[in-house]
Amino acid sequence: MKRAFFAFAAAVAMPALPAAAQSGQTVNVIMLDMTALMGPGYVGGYGMMGPNGMMGGRYGYGRMVPGTMMGNAAPDDRNTASTVPVTGMMPGMMSIRTDRDTVKAGPVTFDVVNLSRSLVHDLVVIAVDPNNPSLPYDYNNWQVVESQTKVAGEMEQVKPDDEATLTLTLPAGDYVLICNVPGHFAAGMVAPLTVTK
Repeated sequence: MKRAFFAFAAAVAMPALPAAAQSGQTVNVIMLDMTALMGPGYVGGYGMMGPNGMMGGRYGYGRMVPGTMMGNAAPDDRNTASTVPVTGMMPGMMSIRTDRDTVKAGPVTFDVVNLSRSLVHDLVVIAVDPNNPSLPYDYNNWQVVESQTKVAGEMEQVKPDDEATLTLTLPAGDYVLICNVPGHFAAGMVAPLTVTK
């Protein structure tokens, strides 16, 4: 059931829940790439061409859904996904989706599902300065330079079609969730998270 929810959320690019609905400290995270969205249909037919997918049928309405594979890349900035050249991947071809973008300070559990059919992803939680949220990027290795950031915690190697859980104690502040597998951040795998007092 949980996997079916994530597939549905991926297919319709479900936005973060309103603040009133955000009670609790669990953030549901889905990791998407082209392999998760293509083909005749993933779990429950939610692939790109599936009956419940992005391009057709019940939820797709025959169009690309903003914020998924081709939509909503990061703002134009040299350290963000929209302008970093990536071999074989265009900005917006991968993404991290969450069911909320705000939690309260304290223990926070990230329930992660990698909907990819073939790619490993990871999850890195990084504290950022809201006045300068850009991240240092190594253009030779196609990765954010984690040693030059404030990493709050990370989960490595979430295999394709697998689930994992990460629990961190987060103080109030601004964070980003990224996948730092080479090229994935630049292809769009970044999502904001605000932790309130």
